[in-house]
Amino acid sequence: MHDFGYVVGLFKQLLTGVPITLQFILASWIIGFSLSAFVTAGRLSSHKLIQYPLNLLVSFTRSVPIVLQLFLVYYGLPVLVQQLFGLNINDINKMVFCVITFSIYYGAYLSEVLRPAYLSVRKEQHDAAYGLGYTKLQTNIHVVIPQMLSVALPSLGNEVINLVHQSSILFVLGTVDLMGKADMIVSTDFTSSPLLTYFCAGIIYWIFTIVIMIIVHQVEKRVDVYKGDTLQDGGIS
Repeated sequence: MHDFGYVVGLFKQLLTGVPITLQFILASWIIGFSLSAFVTAGRLSSHKLIQYPLNLLVSFTRSVPIVLQLFLVYYGLPVLVQQLFGLNINDINKMVFCVITFSIYYGAYLSEVLRPAYLSVRKEQHDAAYGLGYTKLQTNIHVVIPQMLSVALPSLGNEVINLVHQSSILFVLGTVDLMGKADMIVSTDFTSSPLLTYFCAGIIYWIFTIVIMIIVHQVEKRVDVYKGDTLQDGGIS
């Protein structure tokens, strides 16, 4: 039976992997969400040459397990870069490949959240904005996007939580994030308890999730003002 001091020490060891996990989550989410805006815009485009490749990308990312996509990028990207540019990128930090994989994945996957949210804004909203002299860009910025985000935010919050969960597979490439640190402890310290080690790691992931849920809830309260119809008496309120 391990004492309280051992558990505290175990948490301290696991917490050394937290900064890597947080950096990964932040980088992947920012890049992935930014990319998803462009993917969504392309899929809403009337140009078939833009729509079809992006729809194909979304279909692929939704159908292929993320761990397999991670291996495809890790082993395939260096070969592609070598063939096209003659550069050897095999020595690049493994975290770079992880961020690239998840950024592409969420760039495509989140468009499945943003696209229906955009389409949920009634056509009358667009027409009213144009009637007031708004350009298409101004209509999107001031009318459509605020309402779109109010619809999409709960699903976006869930996807942040999914990203936290999916970050646990990074250790398969030898990345020493939170899960990688737990795996290292179990593999190298034969006096450790695998059950206790992974349980403590689970507690940390649980705390991550609770913090994210609180942040999303606070943001939801701020954007609730945009929910529902903002078209009143032929105008925009």
